[in-house]
This record gives sequence, C-alpha cells and structure tokens, in this order.
Amino acid sequence: MERRQLILMMTIAALFALMNIFYTGQLLRAKQEALDARKMARDSEQYQVQLMNITMYAPLSAGAIGGHDFSGDPSITYSGEKVVPGKTAAAGPNIPLGTEIYVEGLGWRRVNDRGGAIGPNDIDLAVATKEEAIAFGRQQRLVILKLPRNDK
Repeated sequence: MERRQLILMMTIAALFALMNIFYTGQLLRAKQEALDARKMARDSEQYQVQLMNITMYAPLSAGAIGGHDFSGDPSITYSGEKVVPGKTAAAGPNIPLGTEIYVEGLGWRRVNDRGGAIGPNDIDLAVATKEEAIAFGRQQRLVILKLPRNDK
C-alpha cells in the first residue's frame, strides 16, 4: 500500500510541475502578446489608409513635355532626389516628402515629388513611358501612407 501511495504522490507532484511549466509558458506568452499589442498600437499611429486618385507621369520619357509632364530638370524630383520609375511618387503638400506609400496592386513608392495639379487626394506615380501613363489613366485605389516618424 505504501508503494502505491508513493507512486500516486510522485505522479501528482509531476502533474503539478507540468502544470506549473505550462502556465508559466502561457503567462510569458500573454506578457509578450501585450507588449506586441502596445508596439502595434504605437506603430499604427504612423499609418493611414485611404482611397485616392492615382495617375502616372513619365518625366524621363522621350515624349515628355516640359511644363506638362515635368518642370525644371525632368530627372530630379522636388526633394532633390533622382526620379526612379516604379519607385518615385508625387503628392500634394498635405503628404510630407519622404512618406512611404503602398498603392493597392502597384506596391511601395516614396513621395519625393510635387506637382502643380496634384490635389490633396491625388497620387502621381513615376513610370518609364508616357504610353504607360496614358494607358493607366486615372484610377481610384486604396493607399496606405506610412508617415515619417516625428520622434522629436
């Protein structure tokens, strides 16, 4: 009988130890999830999502017209950066230069340029050819704006 009691007590002790390990792991995971949620909440303040009017421009295209497709040096953006088709975007003054944007179906771009006819709800994407810009036309797409951090 004593041997059975000893085995039973050892089994119960082992179960308590396993439960302690399990619940300690659960507690650590819960703490990490809370920390991750706080970080996501802080980071989410940096993002905005909105429906915007998307057009394209081709300042480097052979058919580009000064005053219409670009002003000044067609290879340099308003911010002084080089125009990179597929990477450069132009936006109105309500979107800070340096803002990274994700245009639905088209990928990530960086706002380095401005344009006289670009309104507050408009994005103009640099492309290689005027034909590509004309074929795209004007479309409404969801845009995720990742605003530059203001950690000052």
